Amino acid sequence: MKAFSFAAILVSVCAMAACKVGDGTGSGGAGGDGGSGGSDTTATTSGTGGEGGEAGGTGGEGGGDECSGLELEECTTCCSDAHSSEVEVLTALNYLYCGCAATSDCAAECDTTDAASDVCGDDGEVNLAVDNPNCDACVAEASSTGTCYDDAYTACGEDDDCKALTACSDKCE
Repeated sequence: MKAFSFAAILVSVCAMAACKVGDGTGSGGAGGDGGSGGSDTTATTSGTGGEGGEAGGTGGEGGGDECSGLELEECTTCCSDAHSSEVEVLTALNYLYCGCAATSDCAAECDTTDAASDVCGDDGEVNLAVDNPNCDACVAEASSTGTCYDDAYTACGEDDDCKALTACSDKCE
């Protein structure tokens, strides 16, 4: 169920074509006005040492992280926000398994001979920078109805550049 909830978020992102990865170029916004000057403050604190504490402590609850304890949807959103670079890796894996695999229902839409729309590179790399809305829609549908998303999620959990995302979302309840 956890993976399904995360898949729903990924599918909605893909359906909006927001899962495209750009080259990072663009212009920044205008700069803001400078703030007012601050004042210099110096503080000195002195005191005596305290008494020694107990040796050792008791163990706390394990497995906590920044997203634990949230409701399922909020938790998966938190995980995707906290691990945005891993979401890019999972998105690429999702396209690989749902759009570029030879047995995929989306292979005809995603693996084209036109460089401007070919999501599936000949070198095994997924090219998310191309504009192919038919592939995007097909992958979004396949991710929500087939097993390809589960395969991509499993591969993410085995990839050093992605497993922090699945470790986080697996803790969502």
